[in-house]
Amino acid sequence: MIPAVHGDENELGFARYTLTRTEDGHVWGVCAEAEGLFGESQRGTYELFGWVPEESGVPAWVGSRVWLVPDDEALDAWLLEDAETSGQVPGTDSLLLTGLDDYVGPPEGHRGRVRLHDGHRWLGSCREFARVLSPEQLQPSLVLRGLAQSDQLRVGLMKGTRRALDLEEAALEIRDSHGDLLTDRLIWATVSDWRPSSRGAGLIDLELDGGRFTPVPEYARPIWDRWLAGPPDAVNAWAGLDTRRRGAWHDLVRESACRRSHHDRPAGHAYELDGRH
Repeated sequence: MIPAVHGDENELGFARYTLTRTEDGHVWGVCAEAEGLFGESQRGTYELFGWVPEESGVPAWVGSRVWLVPDDEALDAWLLEDAETSGQVPGTDSLLLTGLDDYVGPPEGHRGRVRLHDGHRWLGSCREFARVLSPEQLQPSLVLRGLAQSDQLRVGLMKGTRRALDLEEAALEIRDSHGDLLTDRLIWATVSDWRPSSRGAGLIDLELDGGRFTPVPEYARPIWDRWLAGPPDAVNAWAGLDTRRRGAWHDLVRESACRRSHHDRPAGHAYELDGRH
């Protein structure tokens, strides 16, 4: 069992999730269930007035990375991730576009002409744009159910002060059903509530502020479910997925592979690449 955490794995069941302080690797606790891991992040909405599409048009799911590029070369482009459009607004020449804003966002005060680019081709342009402000959405909490807590976490919860309940930056490490580390998610871990858990004596349900955590998109849940069961045992299992879900699949492939030790094969080894998909 992990040092500084009381209880054993037979009592806990399978400890899929480990909350670890990134600064020094201290383990705050382990548990088998995380509620609120999946959800939808706050999305930005733009209305593009006078929209003129390129010949290729704009699909409903525009792309995983789409740039809005101002005509003024002195201004930087900004990025929308996982961008979608519901098409043109009926009776107008406007296009509605939603996505996850990057940290840059649109240039301050700029409302002029922008062009849309998906990293491969121009999608179209508009004479003016406006960011539609939607009501702030309250992000659900991330709840670690049946958490076996460390002594340090127990002391902090008993103090109950704002400082003690701020666990700072932490990594939620996630293991597959074979116990291998699949991936992790960074979170600024602020405790908003905790209570004894029905999962077992001495365990707690720890509630972390959802506003400081980016949930995994709901569309990726089936992909995660497959990988949490263990690596696929057949090649090209991703081939039937759409572009968006292929991205989620490849993210997990990359993240899990980077956590394993690899040794280069001898020079001159031949690799066969399947390019059908």
